[in-house]
Amino acid sequence: MFFGIKNLKSYSLLIFLTTIFLILCFSSLAQQNNSEKNPLVLVGHRMVDELNEEGLRSTRIELVFSKNVVNMTVSENNKKCFNLKSKIDGEEIPIEIQMADDQIEREKRNIITIVIQKPLEPLKAYQIIVSPALESKSGEKLGEQLELEFVLLGEVK
Repeated sequence: MFFGIKNLKSYSLLIFLTTIFLILCFSSLAQQNNSEKNPLVLVGHRMVDELNEEGLRSTRIELVFSKNVVNMTVSENNKKCFNLKSKIDGEEIPIEIQMADDQIEREKRNIITIVIQKPLEPLKAYQIIVSPALESKSGEKLGEQLELEFVLLGEVK
């Protein structure tokens, strides 16, 4: 007889092990392709414009990215990747970049906050420029320059 019970058991084991091996190979390839499908991108933003304790206008812009951009391995580089300027005359506006500690505040690991150091003028167009060198903890770079434009419509009273 060509297939005996012993041969059938070893043949089944061989098929089982081969199937497991193929599943592991394909899942590894899928994970590699998945990381290519999930690049570093800007997924949201929020502007907070209010009066601070001294009665002065305080403007912050929170940028939310798809990956961790505040980890200590990339934070120093990423702090240099932001500029704010007047769209009309190109005047540089001083800013401070704030990042949470992703070890303590895990929920803020994708958020970079731009604190504007100089009062902005109403009805004037501004531009935030994000460098393509912005990098995530896992090594993905933004890859292209982002230019976000906004106009401050009114005054906070």
